[in-house]
Amino acid sequence: MIRLVFPDLSRYHCNPHKNGGLKRLIVWCILVTVFVYGLQTILISKSSANVSDQSATDPTVRPRILLDSPAPGRERDAFPEDRCKVLSDTCSEPLYPYRILVGTGDNPPQICWNLQEIPLKTARPGKVTVLELSVEDGSVISEKSSPADSTKSISTILAQLMSTRNDSYIVMVTWNAVPFSPTLSNHLKSVGTLINPKFLGQGIQFYLLGQKGLLPGRGVSDVQLATASPPLDQSGCVPALATSLGNDIDHDFASSNPGYLTLGSYKVGSFLKDCGLPKPCGGELLSVHVYTGRDHNDPPKLCVNGTYVFENKINSGGRGLNIAVINGPTGEVAKVANFDTWGVDSTMLELFLEDLQPDEIAVIFTHDEASTKLSELSRTILFDLGSSRIHDLKFRASWYMVGQRGIRGFSGFEKLNIGEKTNWAEVVDERFCLPRRLTGYLSRPDPLPETRNVPRLEFCQKHIGYGDFCGPESKLAPLAPAKLADVTLVNSPIYSDLTVVLVMAPPSRNALRMLLETLLGQPGVNPRQVMVSLRKTNDSETERLIKLFNFHILSGRIELDYRTHLVHSITDVFETLHPRYIVVIEENTVLSPDFLHYLATQEPLFEVDSTINAIGAWNDNGYVGVSSDLTRVHRVDGFPHQGFLTTRSFWEANTKNGDYSCCLTESWEGWFPKQKIISVVPDVSRIARISPPAGNGGVVREMFHRPREFSRQSELKIENNFPAAKDKFDAYMASTVSKAAKFHPKTVDLCPSSLNFVETSPKELSVALMMDKEEFNERSMNLIAKCFGLFAADGARPRGVYNESISLTKNKRLVVLVGPNSPLYTPAA
Repeated sequence: MIRLVFPDLSRYHCNPHKNGGLKRLIVWCILVTVFVYGLQTILISKSSANVSDQSATDPTVRPRILLDSPAPGRERDAFPEDRCKVLSDTCSEPLYPYRILVGTGDNPPQICWNLQEIPLKTARPGKVTVLELSVEDGSVISEKSSPADSTKSISTILAQLMSTRNDSYIVMVTWNAVPFSPTLSNHLKSVGTLINPKFLGQGIQFYLLGQKGLLPGRGVSDVQLATASPPLDQSGCVPALATSLGNDIDHDFASSNPGYLTLGSYKVGSFLKDCGLPKPCGGELLSVHVYTGRDHNDPPKLCVNGTYVFENKINSGGRGLNIAVINGPTGEVAKVANFDTWGVDSTMLELFLEDLQPDEIAVIFTHDEASTKLSELSRTILFDLGSSRIHDLKFRASWYMVGQRGIRGFSGFEKLNIGEKTNWAEVVDERFCLPRRLTGYLSRPDPLPETRNVPRLEFCQKHIGYGDFCGPESKLAPLAPAKLADVTLVNSPIYSDLTVVLVMAPPSRNALRMLLETLLGQPGVNPRQVMVSLRKTNDSETERLIKLFNFHILSGRIELDYRTHLVHSITDVFETLHPRYIVVIEENTVLSPDFLHYLATQEPLFEVDSTINAIGAWNDNGYVGVSSDLTRVHRVDGFPHQGFLTTRSFWEANTKNGDYSCCLTESWEGWFPKQKIISVVPDVSRIARISPPAGNGGVVREMFHRPREFSRQSELKIENNFPAAKDKFDAYMASTVSKAAKFHPKTVDLCPSSLNFVETSPKELSVALMMDKEEFNERSMNLIAKCFGLFAADGARPRGVYNESISLTKNKRLVVLVGPNSPLYTPAA
């Protein structure tokens, strides 16, 4: 590059009173000006000739592209060397130099492209700037800057990435700290980036040079903490486009729909007055026509207020889910979108739905096949928007709904048709008047209110003895499963086909009805998972009752006694359905609102701790006064009963070849007595017994005739403060006992002295009662358990023992009864 240095004329003192007067000064100034102008012309001509000669003889030298070329007759501003330093111009054709520098402090990001700076118009501190550059001339096709601190803002970034052309360059650059989220990380992979997950959740600086659909790691990118220095600065030769490499492209992503089209950018189809309704809707209502198509060759259609926004060759409606978002206050269609949930995962759909505003109404309908890659999270979001049938969507089903964020209950606009086997379902072809604000139904509505839940109505008209289940306000109400609000558990095996929920039907049909109602009310329950085992043959009334809940009946052998029937039912489930887990719910019980949620939060223990054989929902020591902490769990010896979760591998390993010697007693008397069994149970039970078992023995009286605590919370998580995995639990208990207030009671004054010590100890401390070897034996352990109101039946071992100690919660304080052989035992000082 040639720099022209103009001479300093100040030394000529252009002053009319010096150097011979005014005439001499004018002559000198003219001569100097002519000389400088002539010299500049000669040098520029010589330089241009040299470049032309070299370009003509050397094909590797590429003419430099000028971005934003000035209009004819107008000079371009000088290129600032301090912003884009001189880059190597030896890049071989068709490559050329580039530079990307992240923004820090008050200094914005800088992008050099073929030796020219690209002016960034939208860059702001704390945002990610995304540019799409043309491969032909490097011109800016689009530029947008967005924060990355919310689902909505990330969806904006991803929508821009999806809308880029397959043959364009994508440049991304940050200015100051940008939060790095898993969602952003996963989707940056689709444009060639592979970022170390150690940065997740932190503020970062980051740049990318990539392309839509480029496989992870094939782009040029780097990331570091926002506080790191020096800032990221990358330069080199622009890499070749991956489209020429073929297998470097994720073709599903590259050919996917660009996300959505907004008002003014989507096409308008044909006009049909009132969308074909026989008469106008009137008032503020909008006319709507939804048509899903008979098969993949019959295009989907959607008419809103007389205009089709989806029909043949209009707005890319097609396979998967088609969506029109209506602005409620104006009644205009704000945007339309198609998401191919057969061929592409539904992450973009999730982000699109999460971006809906409370005053927007979404009309959503299927075409061809939409269920294959529709994630559980997508289904949960659609459920939250008011769908009551989305979890029933099957292969090639036809379905539509109208939903709205914040709706209370279910939408009144929904229909689902399911086909036979792999055939397309009957087409949905609906015309209706749509309000601009939806009113939710607390129970699942059917299209015609007078026909809601006719099977329940007919059942209640024919049978008596079901109490409020068949009351005037209830007998027409739908029986719909409760939705799972805790989206962190949507992928838990407890809510999938990996788990079967086995219900042991009691002799009383009304007791069974109460149990099934509490089961259907479990957030996230899937009726497909539930099997109800009957002990009676040809009991049509009970079978009809079960089918009202859409649960299944476990057919097979009919046993004479309950214990044998329970054991064989568990085996039949494992042998016929082969689930990974089974949830067993015994007869004459009802469930707390968080029964399944509690099991789902504890299920991962099976993966991290091989010593755990089952997770119980019933605490043998869960009586009133010694059971109050809803967030605490205990490790205990012995197999649980009433309600529990266990694995197929454990059951099959211990009942080989029909050997049921493990279970010769009733379940509450203790199964697997000859084995070392470890279970996890809650401090407060998640299942309650509504009637005791037959008999009046000491164990039955002690276990089932005393008042017990029972959780009435919904989706309450067990805190990590009380870990149940062996190493962490043992360490936690050792630490707790070491810091606890300690007491060594004597048998002479056992109960009063122990209770008095607990009551008078500092409230902020746990209490450990150390039972000295010379003072205590198994009978004495029963005495101390009875003293504190725990299970203490004559002739039976105490319950809830682990490592020769028992834990209880008294007045929300942890009390540990420590036996002399326990590793927690501390001798008296």
